[in-house]
Amino acid sequence: MMNNKGIVFFDVDGTLIDWTKGIYAPTNATKEAINKLKANGYLTVLATGRPKSSITNEIVDLGLNGYIASNGAYAEIENELIFNECINNKKLEDILSFLEENDIVYILEGQENNYVLDINNEKVRDLVIKANLGIENFTEDWEKDTVKTSKIIAIGKDINSYKLVCDKYKDEGLSFMANQFGDTFEIYVSKYTKGYGVDHLLEKLGIDRENAYAFGDGENDIEMFQVVKHGIAMGGYHKGLEEHAFDFTEDVENEGIAKGLKKLELI
Repeated sequence: MMNNKGIVFFDVDGTLIDWTKGIYAPTNATKEAINKLKANGYLTVLATGRPKSSITNEIVDLGLNGYIASNGAYAEIENELIFNECINNKKLEDILSFLEENDIVYILEGQENNYVLDINNEKVRDLVIKANLGIENFTEDWEKDTVKTSKIIAIGKDINSYKLVCDKYKDEGLSFMANQFGDTFEIYVSKYTKGYGVDHLLEKLGIDRENAYAFGDGENDIEMFQVVKHGIAMGGYHKGLEEHAFDFTEDVENEGIAKGLKKLELI
């Protein structure tokens, strides 16, 4: 595996697919570009905020070499688990009680399953369907003191829910990220970012950051762009990404990955 020319990391939402525009699977041009990339001797790795359980078959079918999931809390390469970091269960119980007291619905993301209190909750179902998370990967069968989760997706009661949770837990080593979907936001351990996952993978594989590339569009791609030499921002990128980007390409609809890889002369 060490004979590769380099490594390319791909975000999912807004990069490989764009469910906000109804593009639920990578386009043919994206698939062809990734196949060429692999044929040219580059390792390909997914780097997503999603847990492994919410990576759809269409993404799995790309046949990538590895996965960084849950914003860098989970990593594997060639089916070998590198790490799977979870939120401390005592801390988790405290957070979940607070969310429940304030009528904030939540989904716990795990690598094998996603955990909910009520699968028929309207807010939960709405998010699962819109983001194509796969209802078959959800279960109500879990306990707060033993569940393994690396990220909480909170669906607020209203616009104030986000601030309420941030204020309560801001000094406890947690990060919060507002989502593009209504009053939805994410809660995760600050230490684990895509940058953390990418950094550890580069070190394990002995790949220099000069030969590391990443495609992304979101706020949670900033740390990844800081670790690789070539961070390529997709069209419609989060403004915070701009100063960290090596270059820019078009959005999913306009074949940003294929065009970006060609411009970099990787394919």
